[in-house]
Amino acid sequence: MHVTGIDAAKAGWVAVSIEEGRFSYQIVEQLEQLKPTDVLYIDMPIGLETGVRRLVDQLLRDELKPGRTSSVFNAPLVTALDAQDYATANEQSKQIAGLGLSKQAWYLLPKIREARSYYRTGMHEAHPEVCFARLTGRPARHNKKTIDGVNERIHLLQQYGCPAFWEQRIAGVATDDWIDACLLAVAATCPVEYMPSDRPVDSTGHPLYAAVPKKSPSPEWCG
Repeated sequence: MHVTGIDAAKAGWVAVSIEEGRFSYQIVEQLEQLKPTDVLYIDMPIGLETGVRRLVDQLLRDELKPGRTSSVFNAPLVTALDAQDYATANEQSKQIAGLGLSKQAWYLLPKIREARSYYRTGMHEAHPEVCFARLTGRPARHNKKTIDGVNERIHLLQQYGCPAFWEQRIAGVATDDWIDACLLAVAATCPVEYMPSDRPVDSTGHPLYAAVPKKSPSPEWCG
């Protein structure tokens, strides 16, 4: 099976692939430039609700208790895709769903639109921090942007034979972009569960669920 983990970056997208145990990577400006693979795990909301909070966001946060729940933000409502500015989208969110729209979610809207447009069979929303928690049996102890956080995640990736792509210096690609893409790729080789398990979709057929590896698989289970 050929799998790919995809993370957004200033350069566009970082994609790490694994096929028959061999790792490779691509850096592309647009998802359409990616080489096809069987399974794609992408760190980006795909399905969007019309009037309520996404259940998947809460389920993912529950996986990161205690300490890392803030790494999962609430996805915007589908109405935000057509909003002309942040103030409008934020007010719409408050009126419709009773919660505001974070600036982080607003700035990711172009990436969310692109992910929805690119969506295809085998493509799943996934979250690197949840993947780490499932692969190790606990949430990360340190923020991924700290030295300790980087080392903690690298230690896990080395157990799965991941090359040190993060040692490269490429404009528009941060160390944590590499690490997140690698975590997603490794997770995509493992036995999978879905959150929620009934795999709901939104009004346009986009998935309102995320893929996660089954709890604490060993490297021998994956591949």
